[in-house]
Amino acid sequence: MSYKWITLMGDFTIQGNDVTFNAGLYSAVEPAPVSMPPQYRAGKVLSNQQFGGGSLRGTVTIQEQIDESSACDFLLAYSPATRGFLSAGVGGEALASVRYFANQWHTVGSIGTSSQLEANRAYDLSVTAKGSQVSVSLDGVSVLSVNLPFILPNSQTGIFCAGPSNIHITNFAVTSQKTTAFVVMQFTPPFNELYTEVIKPVCAELGIVAHRADETFGPGIVIADIARQISEANIVIADVTPENANVYYEVGYAHAINKPTILIAEKKAELPFDVAPFRVLFYEDSIGGKRVVEEGLRNHLKEIQATALQLQVW
Repeated sequence: MSYKWITLMGDFTIQGNDVTFNAGLYSAVEPAPVSMPPQYRAGKVLSNQQFGGGSLRGTVTIQEQIDESSACDFLLAYSPATRGFLSAGVGGEALASVRYFANQWHTVGSIGTSSQLEANRAYDLSVTAKGSQVSVSLDGVSVLSVNLPFILPNSQTGIFCAGPSNIHITNFAVTSQKTTAFVVMQFTPPFNELYTEVIKPVCAELGIVAHRADETFGPGIVIADIARQISEANIVIADVTPENANVYYEVGYAHAINKPTILIAEKKAELPFDVAPFRVLFYEDSIGGKRVVEEGLRNHLKEIQATALQLQVW
């Protein structure tokens, strides 16, 4: 499928899903003092593809010359309101990095230096986002994995380039996945019914895929699987009604990695001291209570999605 593109900054040549950044020095009315470093061009082009998780792939070739300004990043998110963006890719003083721009650059994580990049070499660049976890691979080798300090919103994706040389990106491809919610609760009635009759349907209504740990099969260490699923989810929903050590542990882990977490509990529940200060969606185990918890959960999920779209961090 051929994407549509709009250039927001810089000079690009675009043919289908092949994008070329046309570099060069900025022109000036008067020559800059000899002591000043050269100011190379930067460019940003936005596609019509929505992204809130999944993968961004393409083959990147930086021609002729590479220095600390050379960079090719795939945009995981872009805010039209602030013009801030979250990106991951190669260059920009690192071999690979995950960073965001909000009036200035902020690095979430990086590996190596730009001197490790080779001019005129075609790198297969892959950026994968699952929940708050972003990974970067070069030529099929995983080189970087970080946890974002904020929720990844669903927005348009694109490409950022900078440096003294032209940069070619061929076969740019976007594979999106739906927003996911990991559900933490005791696996007994009536919580099983709450999950199947309320949580899953409300999530599905908003385009969110809900999942519980008991729906994971195959070999592995259970707690490691749970930690991974919490990290890879966009949202955590936890029923803290019974005093369940496993549930509290998983909620604590979600809070530790800044995962948006919705706490729900039956009205009669006596919440422990460490949980009581948090906002909790209370419900009654009745027909009327089902409608109330559905509406409350729906509102919480919509608010989380709206906050993410505002890109308040940027």
